[in-house]
Parts: sequence; C-alpha cells; structure tokens
Amino acid sequence: MINWKDKRVVVTGGTGFVGSILVEALLQRGAVVRVPTRSDNYRSLSKLRSKIEWIDGDLRDPTYCTRLITGMDHVFHLAAHRRNVGFHHEHCADVLTGNVEMTLALVHAMKEYPHAHVTFFSSANVPPEIDVIRLAQQSSTDGYVLGKALSETLWLTASRQYGFPLLIVRPVGVYGERDTFSEEGNVIPSLMVKAEAATQELLVWGSGKQERVFLYSTDLIDVVFRLLDHDVTSVQYVSPPDVTNVKDLATMICDIVHPGLRLVFDTSKSEGSRSVPVLAPHECLRGFPWTPLAEGLKRTYEGWKAKGK
Repeated sequence: MINWKDKRVVVTGGTGFVGSILVEALLQRGAVVRVPTRSDNYRSLSKLRSKIEWIDGDLRDPTYCTRLITGMDHVFHLAAHRRNVGFHHEHCADVLTGNVEMTLALVHAMKEYPHAHVTFFSSANVPPEIDVIRLAQQSSTDGYVLGKALSETLWLTASRQYGFPLLIVRPVGVYGERDTFSEEGNVIPSLMVKAEAATQELLVWGSGKQERVFLYSTDLIDVVFRLLDHDVTSVQYVSPPDVTNVKDLATMICDIVHPGLRLVFDTSKSEGSRSVPVLAPHECLRGFPWTPLAEGLKRTYEGWKAKGK
C-alpha cells in the first residue's frame, strides 16, 4: 500500500468535478498537492485553497508543464477539453486538438523529468484496440473519444521510451454532485435539471433503450487508489457490474426529483456511445463495494440542491 504522506503530487484538472475529489483524498492522505490553474475560480476547493500549491499557466505550454511536474512523485492528468456528446461531434477537431495539446506538453515534460508515476484518466468509450484512423473516419466523429485515444497512444509510447510507470484508467459514465448541472450537461445532471423544471413530462434524448453503466465519482477515486496500491499499470477499466438503460434511469430520476412526470422520448437526438467496457476490471477490484445507482442518484441530487442553498 502506498504511503502518500509527504509525497509531492500534481493534479491537472484539480478544480474540476472528479479532480477536486481526488485532491481532497490526497490531502487527507497527507500528500503535498500542486494544482495548475488559469483563473481565480477554485470552485469546490475554495475552502482548501491555502493547503494547495497553485501554479498559474497553460497546460498546452511544454515549458510550463516542465516547471509543473519537476520534483513531483506522481502526476494525475485529469484536465480535459469536454462538454457534451453533441458538442464533441460538432466541434470534433477543436475538442481533439485541445486534449492532445495538453498531453503533448506533459509528455514533453516527462522527457525532461521521467521520475514521476503518471495516472491518466481516459474514457471507457475508447476501443480496447485503438484504431485512431477508423475512429476518425466514422460518419460521426466524437472528438473527445478520439482525443483520449490519441492521448493514450502518446502516454503509452512515452512511458516505454522514458521509463516512467503509467496507469491509464478508462472509467464508464461518471456522475456525482460536483458535476455540471445544465440541460447540456452529462445525462444524469441534465435529466435532473429538466425533471425539476418540468410540469407534466420529461423529454429524454434517444429511444430510452440505450444501455449504460454509471460510476459514482467517489468510487472512481477509491478504485484508482486501490489500483495504485496493487502496483497496477497499463490500461484498466473502471466499471460497476450493473447495466441499466436510459428509460429506467430517467424513471429513477423522476422518482427522486419530480414524481409523476411522464417520459417522452426524442428519437431524433443522438443516443451517444454505449459506455459498457468490453474488458474485465482488474482482479484487485473483486468485491469492491460499488455505490448502488439508486443511492448514488439520491446523493447526487441532494448534494446539488445543497450547493444551491
């Protein structure tokens, strides 16, 4: 088991939805945490601001990234250019470029300082055998997924050449109370926002038959620590065992947010990718206490409403 006390750690995307939870967990374990920032908006980390080392700069700048990771024991790369599925398709080149530029700059920095362990947060929508040409030639290209796929190849080849340990995690759809709650957000916060504003019916994108697996945000962080404690490297999926469909998900959300709403399905809208992993999770995750979806949804809604008070 890793002793994180006094370990120097950098977390890109540390003020974000998942990154802020990771930063808190690292601080609780005694780590010395550095977070890159480009604004004075510390979001969920505002109360912990004095306990974190903040470094202003642009993650697309190799010189800045070299300064950022020098002296670090571990680099967690979570920063990403992402919105929702529609945006990723309509602006595929911009989304792809934004994500790859950050990885390129960080990989360049690792060449100068190959002494840190790297954990890269990818996506379960990346195919198990990466074929970036096939992904790019699809009739509808998701720039976020393609950007993650390209970034994985960069990290894997850099790890091989420079010799730093690398863990790539591919989580399924992550949700939780720190997500962005808007109609254009991820499926769970989007449905919660629409359900609360609805009067008689809830409009759901797609047929409702599309299958999904959802991962509660704190479970993801606990899994990453478990994988690192077992010295696991390479590509690893993070996925609870239970599969649901969007119709059942929407029903569960209505029961929590606005009971009695009628579901209406808009089949003209994109259903997105089926984020169900095709590779088994690592054996060290056997018996992991996954948060049940119903419980996670309840926590997510209550946490969101509490933030608005």
